[in-house]
Amino acid sequence: MQNLLPKIHIKAGLIGFALLSSALMPTITAAQISHGIAAVVNDDVITSLDLRQRALFMMATQGVEPTEESQKRILAQAMKNLVDEKLQLQESKKYDQTISNEAVEQGIETLITRNGLSVEEFTSRLAGAGISISTLQDQVRSEIAWERIIGGLYGSRIRISDAQIDETINQISATANKPNYRVAELYIEATPDIGGMEGAMQGANAMIKQLEEGAPFRVLAQQFSSAPSAAKGGDIGWVREGELREEINAAIVNLEKGQISPPVTVPGGVYVIALIDKRVSTSETFYTLKQINYQYSDISQMEAANAAIKTATNAFKSCDSIASDISGIDGIGNDTMGEIKAGDLTEDILALLSDTNIGDVSKPLTTSNALIAIVVCDRKEKGSNIPTRDQVENRLLSQQEALASKRHLRNLRRNATIVTR
Repeated sequence: MQNLLPKIHIKAGLIGFALLSSALMPTITAAQISHGIAAVVNDDVITSLDLRQRALFMMATQGVEPTEESQKRILAQAMKNLVDEKLQLQESKKYDQTISNEAVEQGIETLITRNGLSVEEFTSRLAGAGISISTLQDQVRSEIAWERIIGGLYGSRIRISDAQIDETINQISATANKPNYRVAELYIEATPDIGGMEGAMQGANAMIKQLEEGAPFRVLAQQFSSAPSAAKGGDIGWVREGELREEINAAIVNLEKGQISPPVTVPGGVYVIALIDKRVSTSETFYTLKQINYQYSDISQMEAANAAIKTATNAFKSCDSIASDISGIDGIGNDTMGEIKAGDLTEDILALLSDTNIGDVSKPLTTSNALIAIVVCDRKEKGSNIPTRDQVENRLLSQQEALASKRHLRNLRRNATIVTR
């Protein structure tokens, strides 16, 4: 596992460290990009100069000595990014969006000054490397336009239900005593145009190699990742152990702060995971629980036990009335479990509680001599780092907007006429 020190912390990861000197700048030859038109996106042209400028900018901000292989990969990604930006700006015009030069300059100034540089100094460094500031202006303009489009199309349509918030809070509560990880991801989707899973694995290994050579994770994720988190440089924020999919969770728990994972294969692609930070949780969840149970002496009674538990679950009204609610149901009993710390519960029970709201009955759990359904009468989180309902809702909203953005851009690509040369 390789060490990773995050180098930039800015919106979209466009810049954040000193550009290479002109002596170290890569040379993209005329053989790699001929003069003239590089692509046509619907009715808009991407020139060979546009492509060369963007590729040089990407190489400069990655801060690594280029190889022939890395130049080819960056040229391909620069083309993809430029095509996406054309589609985004075309969509912006469709909705009569106008991005003023003032808005673009303000966005650039915010990015640059955050990194301790003046606009004049940064522009001078670009010029010294043979790069026009216009390539950054174009990128910022398309990002502003796209944010407005997605906000306008989906901002008022995305609704996070109470059930979604409850489900997330249940999951967080069940793992409140687990370690917390600040994670960034870079996802290479196994699309046919890159050679499927084999191409995705090659791409992931290439990203790891560039990280070993000093490229910032945030920049690579912003330029190459297919995950919705790419707009934030791959940063998905703080998560608890067990909160992410199994393959990624297994990679995270084996990382130390500042390390990146080997390639993590999942259905549809390959991830590279960075552990930005780690902290021991000071939170704990306390559950007040009761149970509905059916005792049996033989496995042949299982069908009767399941039917009885289902009847009792449907009859249940509240923790206070549980005894009378289920009285008269053959074979059914109930017990008070009291207040129990999440850390003292088994993983099987915690898994059930992660799917159960306060005042509800869990799915049944099979033991050696009983079928048990657990009733969550109350749940309290004590300690730090416990998100509020508003914070959970905002997180879910951001995830849904990112997914909507990815789907919308994919549809634009699918319906566009794109000719590359």
